[in-house]
Amino acid sequence: MIKKLDMDGSSATSVSKETGTGSSDTASTSYQQYPEMTAEQEFFLYELETTDSGSVGLVLRAIYDCGDVHKFARALEHRIHHYDKSIQRICSYHYQGYVDAMKQLLQLKTRSLEIKDEVNAVDYNIQESSKELRKRGAEIVRYRKLQRNANTAIDHISLCLPVLENYAKLNEHMQQKKFYQALKILEELEHTYLVHVDNYRFTQALKKSLVPIREQIKEKSFSEFTDFLEDIRKVSGRIGQHASKCTAEQHSFGMTEAERVKRLQEEAKKNAVNGDVVLSSDGSVIKKNGKGHRKTMQMPLLEEDELLSAQDLIDFTPIHRCCQIFNVIGEKETFEAYYRKQRKEQAVVVIRPPDKLQESIHSYVKYLDEIIGFFVVEDHIMQTESSLVTAAYKDQLWEMALQQVTTTMNAHFGGCLDVEMMLKMKKVILLFAMTMKSYGFGIGSLYTLLQNFRDQYNEILMREYCAQFERDLESDNYTPITAKDEEAFKAVVTQFPFYRRGMDQEPYPRMFPFSKFVPAVYSQAKNYLVGCLKFMEHLQLSPTEIDDTVRRYANVLLARWSGSLKSFVANKKRTLIQLIQITINIGYLEKTCDSLEHYISKLTNASNGPGTTAGHLVTLKDQVFRDARSEVEQQIDCALHDKVDAFLDLANYDWELTGSSGRASDYVTDLIKFLETTFVSFSNLPSLLARHVCMQTCKYLANRLTELLLNADLKTVSTGALDQFDLDVIQCELFASQCPVAGLEDGTLVMTFASLRQLLDLVMKADWSTYLADYGKEESKYSRVKASHAIVLLEKLIEFERKSSSFFAKGREKDRKRLLDTILRQLRGLANQ
Repeated sequence: MIKKLDMDGSSATSVSKETGTGSSDTASTSYQQYPEMTAEQEFFLYELETTDSGSVGLVLRAIYDCGDVHKFARALEHRIHHYDKSIQRICSYHYQGYVDAMKQLLQLKTRSLEIKDEVNAVDYNIQESSKELRKRGAEIVRYRKLQRNANTAIDHISLCLPVLENYAKLNEHMQQKKFYQALKILEELEHTYLVHVDNYRFTQALKKSLVPIREQIKEKSFSEFTDFLEDIRKVSGRIGQHASKCTAEQHSFGMTEAERVKRLQEEAKKNAVNGDVVLSSDGSVIKKNGKGHRKTMQMPLLEEDELLSAQDLIDFTPIHRCCQIFNVIGEKETFEAYYRKQRKEQAVVVIRPPDKLQESIHSYVKYLDEIIGFFVVEDHIMQTESSLVTAAYKDQLWEMALQQVTTTMNAHFGGCLDVEMMLKMKKVILLFAMTMKSYGFGIGSLYTLLQNFRDQYNEILMREYCAQFERDLESDNYTPITAKDEEAFKAVVTQFPFYRRGMDQEPYPRMFPFSKFVPAVYSQAKNYLVGCLKFMEHLQLSPTEIDDTVRRYANVLLARWSGSLKSFVANKKRTLIQLIQITINIGYLEKTCDSLEHYISKLTNASNGPGTTAGHLVTLKDQVFRDARSEVEQQIDCALHDKVDAFLDLANYDWELTGSSGRASDYVTDLIKFLETTFVSFSNLPSLLARHVCMQTCKYLANRLTELLLNADLKTVSTGALDQFDLDVIQCELFASQCPVAGLEDGTLVMTFASLRQLLDLVMKADWSTYLADYGKEESKYSRVKASHAIVLLEKLIEFERKSSSFFAKGREKDRKRLLDTILRQLRGLANQ
């Protein structure tokens, strides 16, 4: 190789010597232009050298189009030859560098051989050293395969383990009756885990075993739900009782104002007690105050039901679990329909009244507590499972229950006659309504029911007070109340609003004008008003409605009392003393209307005075007892007339008496004494009534005396008998002139005897000429004497004288006979006018 290079070098040297000017030519890229080359050919060559391959065809076409192809070929050859020379010059110029490079390459060859030997030695050493390493590497590869296979097995087992673990949990939950958790695991197995291990044979058997488990979960949960329905049916009463009790405590229902205040004070005291609380050995609570004193309080043991809420009395887990389970298995609508059907059937059973409902009030409470408990459960389920119990479904059940409750109460209390029972039942129904209202149920019809019961209650209450009124009428002693001491006086004044000027200064015993009947009736009226208000409490009535209703009932009560009074006095067995005292009592009963007006305003808080109310009691003084008063006045007149008749029946006149006794008859004296005593008792009567009764009695007495004198059965009257009769009339006139009743004008009562007096004076004085002459004139002395009465009395006198033995025996007496006959003819003529 070195020789060849040397040869090449020598030849290259010779070449360079032959071309002495080669170095300058190779250094230049220019070329000499061919003498025959035209500018056009030069352009074509330039285009061929510089243009891209895509335009060569265009240049060649242009060359052929010019037609001088041979010249262009020669120019092209010349150009190629020129380039060859240029290449030779360049190669000659770089030849020495090539020689130097070959020398360096030979040196590199030697060094490479040395390196090769060293590499072979190193390779041998490495081969010897790596035999053990290769052995270990093979083992590593084998173990890596084992590890990869193990990892693959672990991965597959890891996919299977959740399936097996969840299947074990599934069986465990089924044994523990945790069906919803079991169903969730079953769903995860079917949709999550078994999908990844579906190619294993054991999963097929596992899938077959899961099918009956789903049905078993459905059956077991359904069985639990059935048990739940039975459980809530059993504890509905306790739930309702607890809800009612909470409502009663919240609204202080059934407590008086005093009890409510006392309860608040006790709670305040409990809250105000400070100190540590410890438990003593006997189980009592001990509080220590700051001074080290110990105060022991025995805490009452509460019943378990009182400590539990309605939700604590029953476990709602089964129904929630069933909802979730049936929702998961896709039968939620079926379960909801079944639940509503079962609960509706239970509602029908609950709202159906038991057969022994009327035995006691507790049976009604238990009946309503069952209904409350039923709807409290429904309300709780609606709050937690809104899709299971909707508001529309709950309202539908409530409307059905409300209608049944209303019907039941109307059926059982429509004919109730016990006031206390009605009042207790009102409280029971009202508590039922308030409890249901607190849970958002509509209770309008319950208030309507209570308002209907209100009228029935007041009718029963009114009957009781009317019966008591009649009993008081029968049992009254009809004697003015006498207060022997201060205590008795205050007792009467406290019970009945009575005031008389100067009565506080009167000595004891003090006498009231009315009997014990009046305070008793006034107390009954107030008790009746309180009883009316008891039933109207919490009935959602405005104060104005309550006020008007109480007044309306009071009007009816007083009107019925007036009717009872009228019926009572219409009985002929009532004595005159009773009638007079009843009249006095009626007057004071009328005066109590104002007091009752104020009392009603105080009870209802409707106003501060009677002038601002629109009640009906303002007109009672003039209207309510008017008929009773009229009946009593009529009965008093009749009683006095009967007494007068009784005394006159005792009259035993000798109408043929020759001369008078010179004094009034005994029956007249007794009659006058009786009338004086009776009219004295009129001091407590209304003055107008007293004057009226006195006037009517005197008129009746005058008429009865006139009838006695003019009696058709009496045929003869002697002058002596007429004188005795005149003495009796004078006694009556004397009594009348003394004005036994205050307020009568002088001579008023005497005028009642004027007709009889004029008749007696006319006959006894035989002043016929004056009578006949002035007959028909208003200013006549005998203007009140009727001609018929004068005829009757004159005939009786003539008949008596005719029977006398010496009558008309003498001529003088014959003249008297003709005179009397003439007077009779004239009187008959006047009577026939």
